[in-house]
Amino acid sequence: MTSRREEPIMYVASSTYRRLAAAGLAAAAVAIPVQIAGGMDYPVVPPGLLILTAGALVALLVRPKWALAVPTLIAVFLSFGAVVNDNARDALGDPGDFLAFAGTILQCAGLVAGLVFCALSLTEREPAA
Repeated sequence: MTSRREEPIMYVASSTYRRLAAAGLAAAAVAIPVQIAGGMDYPVVPPGLLILTAGALVALLVRPKWALAVPTLIAVFLSFGAVVNDNARDALGDPGDFLAFAGTILQCAGLVAGLVFCALSLTEREPAA
């Protein structure tokens, strides 16, 4: 009788970089409700929350390496949007409004972490089978 290695039912990234990229994007997503609680203007259903959550899930759960292009592009575009958006600049300029300020700091840190760790994961060597 030969032993056959069973494939796991669901793939979860084993790469530390992929997990850290997913955590960074998830932190950026969590920052949006914090910003809303601080009074920042968002639509009823914040698209950034949905986009960042999807990016974190892709980084964590989608196996092909090329799939990391999705969360990388999400981090790039939302980082660019945060830089050009008046809301983010206003929140960072007023640390007295604690929730909006803290949420914006968390979102920026999460976007940077997501971008850096996605890039590192893309350059990481695949483990030998």
